[in-house]
Amino acid sequence: MKSKREVRECVWKAIKPYSKFPPPYGRIPNFFGAERACERIRELEEYKNAEVVFSAPDSPLKRLREIVLEDKKILLAVKPRMKGFLLVRRGKAGKIGEMIRYGEEIDLERANLKVDIFVQGCVAVDKRGNRIGKGSGFGDREYKILKDKGLLSEDCIYVVVAHPIQIFEDFSHLMDEHDVKVNIILTPEKIIRISDKS
Repeated sequence: MKSKREVRECVWKAIKPYSKFPPPYGRIPNFFGAERACERIRELEEYKNAEVVFSAPDSPLKRLREIVLEDKKILLAVKPRMKGFLLVRRGKAGKIGEMIRYGEEIDLERANLKVDIFVQGCVAVDKRGNRIGKGSGFGDREYKILKDKGLLSEDCIYVVVAHPIQIFEDFSHLMDEHDVKVNIILTPEKIIRISDKS
């Protein structure tokens, strides 16, 4: 494929039969099996040792946000369209409304925390760790903001949740300098660790 747009269009078309509401076009697809993929985070040694987990507000990550709070960890979430960051320590945070209700808006300049795991959805990801989002650039900006403010731990891992249809062999040729590579892909069936980060 010759462009990120072409990859996105390919995935949105292919994943439609496996998608739940809302429809996949123009967004991070919410697929059947996303809950199982999210639950695989409990199999990660890095997660067992984590204290703070960041999650984007993407629909397929709903179960993951619930798990973080069930396991008495701290959830750092971001409002849709990056309209603020929320610290959630209790209650529910699966849905956006719940995140806002139970979360405490925080000033990142004064935040005294380190994110151990950074979790995003994706439209596509390859086996070399290259991620393609829906085209808004929010995912890369969220990571950059936390990194620039010194809020990512030294060993912070970048995790994405994906359906097998969203996983490709290699689209390194499509990536830009600002694109951040992921470390781990969670699917309903397995965990894929990226060994080649070059």
